[in-house]
Amino acid sequence: MSSTAPPKMSSAEFLTLDHPIDTQRWQLALTAKVSGGRGSLFGGAGLAAGIVALEHATNKPVIWATGQYLSLTKLDERLDLEVILPAIGRNVVQGRVVGHVGDREVITVLGAAGARPSAAEGCWETFPDPPAPEDCPSVPHGHDTESLHEHIELRLARGCFGFSGFGEPTDDGRSLLWVRMPEVEHDAGALAIIADYMPSVLGNAMGRIMHCTSLDNTIRFGRLEPTAWVLCDNRMEYAGNGFGHGTVHLWSETGTLLATASQSMIVRDPGLG
Repeated sequence: MSSTAPPKMSSAEFLTLDHPIDTQRWQLALTAKVSGGRGSLFGGAGLAAGIVALEHATNKPVIWATGQYLSLTKLDERLDLEVILPAIGRNVVQGRVVGHVGDREVITVLGAAGARPSAAEGCWETFPDPPAPEDCPSVPHGHDTESLHEHIELRLARGCFGFSGFGEPTDDGRSLLWVRMPEVEHDAGALAIIADYMPSVLGNAMGRIMHCTSLDNTIRFGRLEPTAWVLCDNRMEYAGNGFGHGTVHLWSETGTLLATASQSMIVRDPGLG
């Protein structure tokens, strides 16, 4: 007897976003499912919520979005998201999403949404041709408590996972990580969550376990297509003065560039206390 896999949910359904007032206002319950394992909102989930809100408010796909993280959150709080659209064009809408917990501003997402006929196409990045996900070891979960990480599967194709030291560091500041959300379609919101695993390359580049706190997170979308796994081609570009900068290219299994993302972070060495 053949069985049919259950349909996957959208990132909006996974995040359980509500818009009880109108399409310009949303609410995100800060449950363990969207936390990073230490009780606060996982940065990529916050950016994903802003992307979903912007797409629904404009009825257009997001082209790019950047999130600035301003304050930490606690479980069982509620994040109120307000969409503001100051520039509405025929093909492109530019806007921002401001997220508050009470009177405290937590995240601001800026972005643009739209679609227009293609005047030119091309991709000048090269798919790194990694081993298949099933041939790569699974990265163990590092948290004992329920978190977003329980809904994500990681397989290491190259380098080490710098938050735990799993794997072998490379000497070029680059790691390859297969990621998937088995329950969720890899839509724009899901890709924003997946891209936030890029900082794991910090420890790979430094050759030891490192921690960090994201200051911002920017994602730019390419051609979205269905894919069971997403390859994160992570690059650490610079670390110094207590901060670091890194980028990631997100690829489908067939080598289509889905998105590129980057962020700056506060660098923390757990060995220094």
